[in-house]
Amino acid sequence: MGVKDHKETAPKKFRFAVITISDTASRGEKEDASGKFLVEELERAGHEKVLYKIVPDEKMEIVGAIVDAFHAGADVVVTSGGTGITSRDITIESVRPLFDKELSFGEIFRLASYEEIGTAAIMTRATGGIIRSSGKVMAVFCLPGSLGAAKTGIKIILNEAGHVLKHGRE
Repeated sequence: MGVKDHKETAPKKFRFAVITISDTASRGEKEDASGKFLVEELERAGHEKVLYKIVPDEKMEIVGAIVDAFHAGADVVVTSGGTGITSRDITIESVRPLFDKELSFGEIFRLASYEEIGTAAIMTRATGGIIRSSGKVMAVFCLPGSLGAAKTGIKIILNEAGHVLKHGRE
C-alpha cells in the first residue's frame, strides 16, 4: 500500500488542542497571534477544538497542558513556542520524554522554513511525536512561536496528521 492509499484510509477529521508556550502571553502582556491562527486554521479545515491554552515556559506547566489535552480527548496537539535555543526555550525538553515515537516533523519543518527564511531555520528545534496511553494515541507537533512558523507548520500538519494517526493507531 502506497502513501496515497494510506492517506485515503486515514482519519479525515480529528479533535485537537493548541497549546501556546510563552511567558509574556501567559501574563497577558502579548497577544497570542500564533495560537489563535492555529486554532482558526484547524477549525477551518473541519477539525474539532477540545482545548486551547496558554502556559508559561515552565516544564510542569507544559507537561500539565499536554496531559490536559490528552484528558480532553485530543487526537492532535499543536504547541507554539519554546523551540528555540534561549535558556527559557524548554518545550522540547519538556515534551520529548513523553513521546513513544518521535517523528521527523522537525526535519521537514526546517526544510520548509529554510525555503522561506534561509539559514536562520537552524535556530528552531521543532519536533513531533506520538504519545500512547490507555489504548489512545495522540500526535504532538511542536512549532516555534512566530506567526510565520505557525503558517509554515500548519500546512505540514494538515497534510499529515490523519496519516500519522492512522499509523500511530496500528
